Formats: sequence, structure tokens, C-alpha cells
Amino acid sequence: MSGMNGLSLKERMEANDRAFRETGHLFGLDKLVRKESDPGTYEAVWHILSNLCNAAWSVGCKVSSSPIAAEGGDALWALHTPTGEAICISRGITAHSGLLSDMIKHFIELGYEEYPGFQQGDIFENNDPHHGGIHAPDFDMCMPLFYGDELVAWASCVSHVSDCGSVTPGSIGFLNPDCFSDGLCISMEKVGENDRFYPWYENRIKSRTRTPDWVLGDARGRLAGCITIREKLTEVIDKYGLDFFRDAAKEYVEDSRRYAVGRVKTQTVPGRIRKSQFKDLAMRGKRVLLGKQDIDCMFNLPMQLEIDKDARVHINLRGASGTVPFGQNISPVALESGLLMGYSHIIGFDMFNSGPKANWVLEPPPSGSWANPFEKDFTASSGVAWAPAVMWLSSLYEVFGRLFQSRGFVEEMAAGAATTMTAEFAGTNQQGIYVAGLTLEQACNGSPARGFADGENSAWCLYTPNADFGNAEVAELYYPILFLGRNIEPDSAGYGRFRGGLGHTAVWMIHKTSGIEYQCGCAGIRSKTVANHGMYGAYPTVPDRPAYAHDTNVRELIDQQKPLVHDRGDPESPSLERIEARENHPSMVAPFVTPEPLVDYDLIVHPISGAQSMGDPLDRDPKAVEDDLNKGWVRPHVAEEIHGVVIAKADGDDFEVDVAATEKLREKLREERKLRAVPFKTWWLEEKQKVAAREGMDPAVIRMWRTSMELSPAYGEELRSFWNLPEDFTF
Repeated sequence: MSGMNGLSLKERMEANDRAFRETGHLFGLDKLVRKESDPGTYEAVWHILSNLCNAAWSVGCKVSSSPIAAEGGDALWALHTPTGEAICISRGITAHSGLLSDMIKHFIELGYEEYPGFQQGDIFENNDPHHGGIHAPDFDMCMPLFYGDELVAWASCVSHVSDCGSVTPGSIGFLNPDCFSDGLCISMEKVGENDRFYPWYENRIKSRTRTPDWVLGDARGRLAGCITIREKLTEVIDKYGLDFFRDAAKEYVEDSRRYAVGRVKTQTVPGRIRKSQFKDLAMRGKRVLLGKQDIDCMFNLPMQLEIDKDARVHINLRGASGTVPFGQNISPVALESGLLMGYSHIIGFDMFNSGPKANWVLEPPPSGSWANPFEKDFTASSGVAWAPAVMWLSSLYEVFGRLFQSRGFVEEMAAGAATTMTAEFAGTNQQGIYVAGLTLEQACNGSPARGFADGENSAWCLYTPNADFGNAEVAELYYPILFLGRNIEPDSAGYGRFRGGLGHTAVWMIHKTSGIEYQCGCAGIRSKTVANHGMYGAYPTVPDRPAYAHDTNVRELIDQQKPLVHDRGDPESPSLERIEARENHPSMVAPFVTPEPLVDYDLIVHPISGAQSMGDPLDRDPKAVEDDLNKGWVRPHVAEEIHGVVIAKADGDDFEVDVAATEKLREKLREERKLRAVPFKTWWLEEKQKVAAREGMDPAVIRMWRTSMELSPAYGEELRSFWNLPEDFTF
């Protein structure tokens, strides 16, 4: 039996919801009896359960086949209550933690307990964004866990597969025009029993994906991790008793909710903060699949966050613009899961599970927007759904940072999350095997500046706490590439009093292939607009620009033992310009796909973003600038023009700051700023005229504002009110 006390799982879910509404405590737990009566055992079992999930991650990744899971650890395992609440979550891609809980709840809500029923060894899976998934390449799995004849928990997992059979090869469907092109769809299905996959499930993978061995191997990895959780959980219950586990599991979730509420109460102040952000997708004139995609797109990413007196977190996302004919639309469930992950970074849960989410009041994004597409645009593609969502998550850092500062917790502030740019290969590798999938460079961005210190270079990833861009030699085993360089990229973060962590650049030479495609893009990639703004006077980050050279003279250079390209070089004189090539693109706007396959001795320069900075760059400690110069992290002209630091060569090759000259230069630069300054009223009147006349507005910008106003009438009213425009004004 799966229910308890004569109640079905669906009835228990409804009872849980009712208890929370009536008491304000999850499961109606006004007291944490197990914690209060035996805190030592309570704490010990929590760590055992957490380590149980991490053991599943280790086992599952080792069993997996693709470099994405096996080498990069792009996966996650979790343990849940019978009604789906996450008790504890493993390391890995924590952006999916909320999705896994919702998947289990969805299976229960759909009546699967009655038919086909839940039995030990059953395997359920979903990757359908229409039913709570995020995008096709992320396969979500869950298994009911029984102790005796009672369903006592669920094990769940997700892993990012190398190829899902979409119209574009690989695991990121940048160019997918609709959901029918997103690839293999597993829509809330039972895919196995008795710890074995059904033959037809395996056959679908074999016939509908380009890398079936990798995809099937990753499926077995997911299964192995879930079985690990089941076996270890049985040992825990055997030792501590079923009653203790039942009680403690619910208490851990409520305990985490209380902890998050306490953090919000003590470290923020009640109030409302707004943040606006925009993302573009410049695709006009690029390689596309359908005529309707030959356009430039703009995304409106507004956010309003309010903390009330009871420490409830109200998040309002009204104003999101309409869907786009590319794989960059996302379901509200997936977006909410991503926000939970960002919230966990910012607030710092003692116990990472479903508890903190209970105190959210999330207004769904407008129906028909890129953040809630399916009610009005069922065909919307979600091939790379995280793309704008990552930037929205970055806004969450900033709005919370301002609330922390209001309370005096400067140490808790972070300027925002760096964007991530993926590199996808598809073609024949050096063993003559067709491969498709990601490299792992995007897992190590710069981390954001904090309220008191610089960020870390190439050491942080928004969607996972264990950032790891993998071993270069291992990547060379999977893909037909050789690393010529992997270097910290100078000036890749924003400029400020505290610098964001720098990103890095990978330089690859294509090696031993008959042809391989390179495509690049993904989460928040900059094209023409600026993504990572920075806080309190900081400059935005420098836009990423991938590059490649095709049909080159690199073989001749190697034979002659002449220098090769090992880094991007100065943006004003890119290193690729030194290479002779039939096609040479030293600075490409992403996302893009190479117009023809790359071959031996072609080169790719793939940059990874630095992160946002904080504060006025003229307030940066001159000695910090000196240190950056001597490490090669900032260029001399930037030090002088942006930071106002006068430098000279000391003994040897080291730079040395002229302190007195720096003070004079900075004063001069500040005075020049004042001369350029315009009173707000003057600026507002000039801008109002431009807005009213739609002056200089790109068609993509006009479409964005029009759809934002149409989909969110209240947002439209606020926009017209701010600019004092007529009631019938629209774009």
C-alpha cells in the first residue's frame, strides 16, 4: 500500500496543503518533537541522509557514460517524502531540485497511484516541459521506495544527456523553432519495473538519439543512483526505526523552512525592490532553420521582490515579454525551481530541501510570455530554456543584496550571477564514432563581487555548487579537439571597487575528424546588449565573443614550429588574426553555428564570462589594480582610463602605482563626470519624447515592449504612468 491511515497519497497531499494554510507550518508541525527530544540523533540522521544522496551522485556519475554526467557531474539525486517534498538533495545541478519534487507530485496528482500503481522497483521518467520539465535534454527520474508494504519515500534524479534527438544535434537546442523539434519526449511515463527499463524505452533511445550508447549509459547511471538511495535508506530505517524516519523526514523540511524564515527576518528589512534586465537574441542574417527565425529578439526580464513583516518572500514577474521562435522559452515550474536554487545560494540554507520554498508567494509570469508559454503558445520550444532564466536569477542576487545592505549585512551581498556560454560539438570523433554534446567550460565562470571583496576567477557556476570544467585530457578523449590553451581572460569581468571574478578562454584545435560542427550560445549569452550590469556604479562586464578559423595554415605553422594561438589576445587585435584561413571570424556574435563542419587544424576560441563588479571603479584600491596588472588580469590602458590609476614600470617587469599622480587623475576624472552629468528631469523629458515617438527603436525592442504591455495590462499601466503617456499608448 502506498497511502497511510486509509488516505491515498493525493489525499495526503491535500491534507498537507490544508495544514500549512491553517497553521503556517509544513505538515502542521508546530513543534519539532524529534529534534527537541533527541537532537543528537536528529542531527546525525540528517547528515546520514544527505551523505546518502551524495553517495548516489557519486555512484550514478561513475555508471554514466557521457562526459556531461561522468566527467562534469551534471546530475542530481534527492530523497523525498511520500508526497514529494524534498528531504535532502545531493551535490550537483541544484537548479533542478524544485523540478524533481514537482515531478513526483505531478505523478500523484495524475492518479498514477491507482493506475498503473506504485511498486518497489518501478521507474518513472519525464523530460516534457509541458508537464513540469525544463527542456528535453534533462531527463528526470523517480522511483517509489517501500519498507515492507509501505511507500515511505521517493528517490529522484536528473541528468543532462548528450543528445535528445532534437532538430539540431547535441543537448542544447538553440535553433529549435517549436516544441516538435525539441527531440525525444518522455511525458510522465513509467519506463521500467523491477529495476529494469522496458525494452521499448531503450529502443526509443536507440532510434531517436544520435548518441544512444551515451544516453542509455546515463539512464543506467540515474537508475544506479536511485537504487543506491533505496538500499542505504533501508539500512537507516533498520537502525533508527520507521517511526523515527517518518517523523524526522517531515521535521527536516519544516526545520529548513523555519531556518530560511529566520535568515530573512534577521538579515533583511520589509520592503519592495525592483530590478529590470533585458536580453537579446540577435539572429537576423544568421544560420536559422525557418524563415520566421530570421529576426532579432528582445526579452524583458522584470523582477519585483517584496519582503513582508512575516518574512514571506513575494516575487512578481509581471512584464515578461512574449514567446520567441527559438528554444529559449521556459515553463513556470522550471523557472521557480531555478529561483529556489538561487535563493539557496543567497539565503544559505542549513538544510537544502523543499522547506524554504513554502514561504514564497510567487505570482506566475504572464500567460503567453517566454516564462509561461504553453497556455497560449503550446508549440513554444524549450530547447535551451535556461537562457534568459539565468539572467533573471542574476537579478535575484542584486535585489537581495540591496535588502542585505539595508540591514547592514554588507558581507552577504553579491553583485549577481555570471552568464554561461556553452560549446556544443556534433560530428565524427577521432575514433570514427558520431558524437554530440557539451564541453564543460561553462561550469567555471567568475563569481560575483561581494560587498567587501573581489570575486573568484573561473571558480563558480550558477546552477551547481561544485563547479568543475573537467580535465582537458578527458575532453580530448571524447571529442576531436586538442587544447592549445586554457587561460584566465583579462578584463572579462566588470570594473568596480570590487572586481567580479574573471572568466577564462579555451582555445581548441580540431584534430582527427572528417568534420565536426561547433555551436555556441545558451544561458544569457550576450549579443548586442549588456547582460551583467554590476551594482552601485560598477561597469558592466565585457561581452563574450567566441571566434573560429576554418581551413587554416595551422598545420604548416606546426611543421615549421612557429607560434600558435593560445589565448584570445587583445580584443583590438585578436590572436586569430595571425592565422591564415579561408574563413576567419575573430569575434562572432553568439549564438551561432558554424556554417560548415570544421576540419583538422581549424581553431576555436571559446570565452567564458566573468562576473559582475560592485562599486565605483575610481574607488578601487590602487594596490589592487597594481596586483591585477602584475598578474595580467587587467590591461594597462584599462587601469588608467577606467580606474584612474597612473602606473609605471618598476625594477624588472613589474608595474608600480604612482599614488600621488593617481589621486590627481581620479580627481580630474570625477570633475569630468560632473561636467557630463545631466539633471534627471532634463534626461526624463528627453527620453519621454523618444519613447512617445518610438525614436530609434529597433523592431525587436518594439515587439518586446508591445508584448509585455499586452500580456501584463497592469505592467502596461505602470509603464505609461512612468512616462506620462496617453492611456491608449502602446508600441
